[in-house]
Amino acid sequence: MRHGAITAVIMLAGLAAPLSAWAAEDGSVRPKLPGEVAPVPEVAQAEAAARDSRAWIGDLRQQVQACWNQPKGGAVVTVAFEMNRDGTVVDDSLRSIPREMADTGSFMTARRAILRCSRTGFDLPADQYDVWRNIEMTFDPVVEGEQ
Repeated sequence: MRHGAITAVIMLAGLAAPLSAWAAEDGSVRPKLPGEVAPVPEVAQAEAAARDSRAWIGDLRQQVQACWNQPKGGAVVTVAFEMNRDGTVVDDSLRSIPREMADTGSFMTARRAILRCSRTGFDLPADQYDVWRNIEMTFDPVVEGEQ
């Protein structure tokens, strides 16, 4: 029996990105100073966001897993891609990491799985687009008994 695993890594974009303005503790809005970056979110907020993210990351991984026809004897490959706001993949954004894997059967089957499953768009939280805009998925075909 063949088994495989897909690991999704969501590239967290802009965690400490400069802002043009933000609210101060007293509720007033003040402009950012040159070179100043946004404050890092409170630990509790970050932990809650991580818990929420685990659910939709797991759903995304399962959707792609269902579309993946694992190549026999395939190699581990990581596919990076960009997403549109509607949950579809940005045309021509799929690339292998490392690039040398781009011409392999493992990359091509992973690429097909992502494109096949994203035709109508993945169901991702629209308010977190900046979080899931860039995704890396690692496809690891593991054959039971050959580990």
